Amino acid sequence: MSSPAQQPERQGTPSVTPSTVDPQNTYAFIYAPGPQWLAGPPVTEQNLGAHRAYMAELYARGRVLGGPFLDDAGGGLALLLAKGRDEATALLAADPAIREGVFIGVVRRWDAVINEAGDLHAAASRASANKGAVKALFEAVDRRDGEGVRAAYAENIAIHEAASLPYGGDYHGLDGALRHGQRFRAAWDRFQPDEARGLDPQIVADADHVVVLWRHQVENAETGDRLDLPAVSVYRMENAKIANSRMFHFDTAVLLRFLERNVAGPASHLPRGVR
Repeated sequence: MSSPAQQPERQGTPSVTPSTVDPQNTYAFIYAPGPQWLAGPPVTEQNLGAHRAYMAELYARGRVLGGPFLDDAGGGLALLLAKGRDEATALLAADPAIREGVFIGVVRRWDAVINEAGDLHAAASRASANKGAVKALFEAVDRRDGEGVRAAYAENIAIHEAASLPYGGDYHGLDGALRHGQRFRAAWDRFQPDEARGLDPQIVADADHVVVLWRHQVENAETGDRLDLPAVSVYRMENAKIANSRMFHFDTAVLLRFLERNVAGPASHLPRGVR
């Protein structure tokens, strides 16, 4: 058998969602060459296109992990989540490689005594959801979509900014996040027209946190005064929502000097030593 790749869902294949599957209901499909297996050619040259698509479909739904044996005997192994033996047997029988005789196979009950695979799969799923949530946040910030920003936050959101910045301090809850956004935009919107925001987020996610390397780009179009500084945001996630946000600018003093040069009026928000 072959390693799975993303494929569209096949109609009529038995389906079980993770919430309906007992995590201990795991079965092994043990494949061996069947009467239509070509003697001599390796597994990569066997007639297994439909089999690969079928396994990819099951994999995409979180049902199966598997791959070929790499010795000369051929065949392979798959581990499948199913409600019970009847469903596992039906899924094996529906495999095109079994129907076409390229493989023969048996179903055996299997128990993961040392089972990190399930935890790794769950962590990978949470990391993917977290990355998607933070990516959506940056897209909303880029287009100045307040509702989109709000949707990324958990109700207990806490946002922390360097105290020296005009919008510095701690903000709590969705109302606090709204105030943070308003103050951030008041400082920077005039220097970040749509075509010049250039956040360019590089996102790294795990099951509980997301780190984003991005660019803080600002420009005074009238004078040509501009900055392009790296920044890092660290997010703690809860249920694919941002519960805690901390932003670290490469050099807050440089940002403050830019504002001093380009914002009319007193610079009372600037700390002593950077004016």
